[in-house]
Amino acid sequence: VKDFWPRYWGGAVILDSNMGFFKALGGGKVIRHNFVTGFLLNPQAIANYWRAKATGLDSNVNGDGNVNGGLFVVASGKSGVAYQFVERNFGDWAPIAEVIEICSRLQVLAVLIFPVDQLVSSHDHGASFSA
Repeated sequence: VKDFWPRYWGGAVILDSNMGFFKALGGGKVIRHNFVTGFLLNPQAIANYWRAKATGLDSNVNGDGNVNGGLFVVASGKSGVAYQFVERNFGDWAPIAEVIEICSRLQVLAVLIFPVDQLVSSHDHGASFSA
């Protein structure tokens, strides 16, 4: 965690020691790939490695290394998951355009449900809003 926070993320960092996030992505099971077949013999994973390396960001290879991850975009309240991306090959990235699109839709929906004048009014009275 100390290698990640606060350099890449300034918010709360929660350790998921039970791997619930990864199990949710895998439909109840953690998605694992063997290093040899999942990386060394997988041209897409190798291309992903070089793409990530080209960003110039520092990285490490600490951790399990055989667990695939992904991304959830969660809507506010009890709306649940608005977008899900599951890493199929090591190093897959969620398509940025898709993530921005769904976040934009959620933002518009939040404004439709909570018009800006109500947000300002609520804020003035000490209430908080999160989308």
